[in-house]
Amino acid sequence: MIIAGSGAAIAQETAEEGWQANSWKRQITYNGGKARDLTYDLYTLHTTATDKPGLMFSCSEEYGMNVLYSFDAVDLLSLFTEPQQSRRLRSIPMWVWTGNYRNDSAYYMVRRSDKVLANQKPIQSAIAMGAILQGLPIRIKSGGYFDVTLPLPPLDEEVMAFVENCEKASEIADEVKAATASRAAAD
Repeated sequence: MIIAGSGAAIAQETAEEGWQANSWKRQITYNGGKARDLTYDLYTLHTTATDKPGLMFSCSEEYGMNVLYSFDAVDLLSLFTEPQQSRRLRSIPMWVWTGNYRNDSAYYMVRRSDKVLANQKPIQSAIAMGAILQGLPIRIKSGGYFDVTLPLPPLDEEVMAFVENCEKASEIADEVKAATASRAAAD
């Protein structure tokens, strides 16, 4: 399987260390087998610093919203702009903290060669998006493998551009707003 992507950024300029939202026309070409080639629209949001851990969200009608964490310095955008061959994936247990709250242990797919982890269930990407929208830090840990608190930039117009283009992110943003308003009314 070969995956390729092309696209232009939704916003024209981004800070060196911030967020970048992109819109892509994604193409997946299968070599052999019975699977049909696929082309679809994809939106991404990623941290722009390439010298530290970060994360990337992707969103499409075909696959919903997903999150990709890097546990080391990685150029996340290159994972989408450079053709990728299928690589061996392993499933590993991982803990995710959002703020001071430790979520239940869950399994994520890891590609050691790229130093990235991908969610296996939609709730995993929803937890990450909820943390981003609330300005909470995210810590990822897998016993004996890595323990990293991601240095995430603050919310900006790039995050909001992604939220506008991703139905699931928009739903989460509405839930965060409602919860924040409810807490404010209770105070």
